[in-house]
Amino acid sequence: MSNDKSKLLEERKKRYLTALDCGKPDRVPIGLTVSEFMAKVAGFTLQEIYYDLDKNLKALAKFVEEYEVDTFFSAPSLWWAASHDAVGAVYLKFAGRELEPNTQFQYVEGEFMLPEDYDAFIENPTEWILTTYLPRIHKEFAEPGSYRASVALIKGAGARAMELQLTQQGTAKIMEEYGVVPAGTGLTKAPFDTLGDALRGLKGIMMDMRKVPDKLKAAMEVLVPHNIFYALATAGGDTEFPAFMPLHRGAYPFLNPRQWDEFYWPTLKKVIEGLWEKGKRTYFFAEGDWTPYLERIAELPDKSIVFHVDMTDIDKAKKILGGRFCLKGNIPNSLLAVGKPEEVRDYVKRLIDEYAADGGFVIDAAAVVQGDAKEENIRAVIETVLLYGKY
Repeated sequence: MSNDKSKLLEERKKRYLTALDCGKPDRVPIGLTVSEFMAKVAGFTLQEIYYDLDKNLKALAKFVEEYEVDTFFSAPSLWWAASHDAVGAVYLKFAGRELEPNTQFQYVEGEFMLPEDYDAFIENPTEWILTTYLPRIHKEFAEPGSYRASVALIKGAGARAMELQLTQQGTAKIMEEYGVVPAGTGLTKAPFDTLGDALRGLKGIMMDMRKVPDKLKAAMEVLVPHNIFYALATAGGDTEFPAFMPLHRGAYPFLNPRQWDEFYWPTLKKVIEGLWEKGKRTYFFAEGDWTPYLERIAELPDKSIVFHVDMTDIDKAKKILGGRFCLKGNIPNSLLAVGKPEEVRDYVKRLIDEYAADGGFVIDAAAVVQGDAKEENIRAVIETVLLYGKY
């Protein structure tokens, strides 16, 4: 690493971590969370970045080279389609496979865990996943114990290990060559989302809250230590940067406040507090509206999360969480996609004036920046922060 890049890396790292600690850095950090947008910048199709991790990394490198951001999101992408193809995954559709080459991946929700599976899951989740769950969601595991299934297990495990290794190598490469730091390291989820996303599905888990509430709660308790471990394992043990936690079913109005208090919050809180005890902050990526739950979120230890503002009322988020937790995000993706640069500049100025003035704020889009965002609008975000965002 050259002296210039090393100096730039330290400046950006200090700027970002100071904001995460609710302090005032030299200026407001820029942390645009891009995924499919980087394919557009690099001139690749989505098929190329989903299937070719080298092109995925090249696309990210092209983005951080052209856009003056302080942090980057994921190197390489969260989605490596080849690893899912290797085991015959039935819950995802990818560009170039079932979809057109430039179509975003699609998640196929199913009830892959049945109500009668709870007892086996609670008793030994690893055994149940290996013998029951994997054969349901992967065609190659259809006959557990067979030669084909055994080879698929080796391929799947090997692919995941390769992906994690390439992610760590890619992160190091972006930091060294471009002086940009990761927004987070490692991945985890709320236990309710672990069950509600890929196991029971939305319909299934909604029924479970009424029909088998005690078993649902017991299953979530089983997941707490696993989700803490998974965050640290996928981060390679790093505790400097927060663990990315995409939050799904907890957004209002998936659950009413009573359901949220009873089923969603207790185990989510345990995961976040468990990570914080190990020195790992959580990147609380609050997709959707979390306004009704801000008071409960404020129960968490100071600085233990970075709260990402999507559709949450940012005035209330600032009032309830500001000063104790860093806030991040809030530029509407619709504005980036169909707005004009001057509209983007006005919005970013308002964020800086009203929410970033006291520190503890990172500029970002409200959600992951998609391929429909206009490049001139992304540039308008960055130019505005560089011009007006100094403390």
